[in-house]
Amino acid sequence: MSLKSIANRALRSGQEFLVIPHNRMRTWAAGKGLPLHRAVELALEAGIFPECFERNFPSLTPAEQLTLWQSRALVLGLGGLGGLQAMLLARAGVGRLYLADGDVFAPSNLNRQLLATATTLGQNKALVSAQHLLKVNEALEVQAIPEFLEGDRLRDFLPSVQVVLDALDTLTARRDLITVAQQAGVPVVHGAVRGVFGQVSTILPQDPGDFPYLFPPGEPPPAETAPGVLAPTVSLVASLQAQEALRLLLGKEPAYHGVLAHFDGDTGRLEILPLD
Repeated sequence: MSLKSIANRALRSGQEFLVIPHNRMRTWAAGKGLPLHRAVELALEAGIFPECFERNFPSLTPAEQLTLWQSRALVLGLGGLGGLQAMLLARAGVGRLYLADGDVFAPSNLNRQLLATATTLGQNKALVSAQHLLKVNEALEVQAIPEFLEGDRLRDFLPSVQVVLDALDTLTARRDLITVAQQAGVPVVHGAVRGVFGQVSTILPQDPGDFPYLFPPGEPPPAETAPGVLAPTVSLVASLQAQEALRLLLGKEPAYHGVLAHFDGDTGRLEILPLD
């Protein structure tokens, strides 16, 4: 029995496409002795959308959905920004996700972090995030890395991925990430939030300089109480980062390379500022 023989025809925006219901996909994969991840790949290769991704059409073609499914992304930090980034990438259909964070959920995370709940407090953020994504889509390949991925560990890991999403907390960690990522030839989608302000920028491997507009020169300031952050700002910045990562994975022109997307929650303005 072929996948096309168990797919349905659908029509959206005047365009016809094929969809395979989730239960039929699972049954077909089990009958062939295939992992569900591979079954999804075969369906997309045949031009068929699995039901879990059919609402991505026509924003994504089957070929583009296949590209995402075969892509590999690393999310560094699974707090406010990273937790939502991971969720958005998974739901968009990025098939291989690597999630790194050595921290655990605390009560102070409840105001903005998607997977911080009364039942996950004290648990590692990367492990909780990976478990949640597999509940959303069991066909995903998700690797939790319950540590602060840095130094040689980060350097060894980066060749495995095509894009890194920066959801880190400190200037030092971000500077180190960009240095190592550029050496590895991997683009970084940077994002940061403070209060009602947020920013996004994309750093490509060939970019020169120390990025003074993103990271002030000199030593980082003395440790202080963590900045206040509101959930809507976190959600917006994470969404912009995720959309930029999808553009990069699909081979499209990045929207935030060479510029800084700056959001002011007080005025509601999103400005694109040149970085030169």
